[in-house]
Amino acid sequence: MTLTQAVKQRLKEILENRDMSLYKLERLGFISPNTARALMSERNASVNLKTVMQIIRALEMRASEFFDSPLFDSHDLNID
Repeated sequence: MTLTQAVKQRLKEILENRDMSLYKLERLGFISPNTARALMSERNASVNLKTVMQIIRALEMRASEFFDSPLFDSHDLNID
């Protein structure tokens, strides 16, 4: 799994747990629809830390909470 895939999966989990749409997250975090769609796209090969931090703030989470997931624990996580 790549880092980008892990971020997307974690975001999907959080949105599902909060019964929140990507659209609502865009509005809360002042994230452009294009940026949100690009992040969640299957073709997206990289993730921007600034965007991730905007999402974390919009979700009113700490970064440590967002990254506290087994998705990020794997030594096999491809970060390139």
